[in-house]
Amino acid sequence: MKTNNQPDIALISYCGFYCGACPKYIKKECSGCKGDAPDCAVGYKTCKVRPCCIKNGFDSCASCNKYKTIKNCKIYNPLLVRFGQFITQTSRRKGIEMIKEKGESEFIRFMMDKNWVTIKTKKQ
Repeated sequence: MKTNNQPDIALISYCGFYCGACPKYIKKECSGCKGDAPDCAVGYKTCKVRPCCIKNGFDSCASCNKYKTIKNCKIYNPLLVRFGQFITQTSRRKGIEMIKEKGESEFIRFMMDKNWVTIKTKKQ
């Protein structure tokens, strides 16, 4: 969090995670997907979202207007990611939708309050 009480939007990953709650980020083992270090982010080398956002100049997939909904983007929704989210009962898509609807600052405040990296779909 920035010192002027404004949320640090650089802590939002391209795909809608909140790095500020990530244990690896907190331990300084990762600089997030927006960092330049080759060890940043779990799937840094295999991620297809990151290069797409960089190529198109997006801060996150929330800036993309190519699809009516992020669900339709094949880059964002590969089968393995959907399966993993089903197992973990999380949804990065809901994060992108929240950013689109309420803005980055509100998304960060919500995620900080919950201390979540990604939106949980199971009732808490």
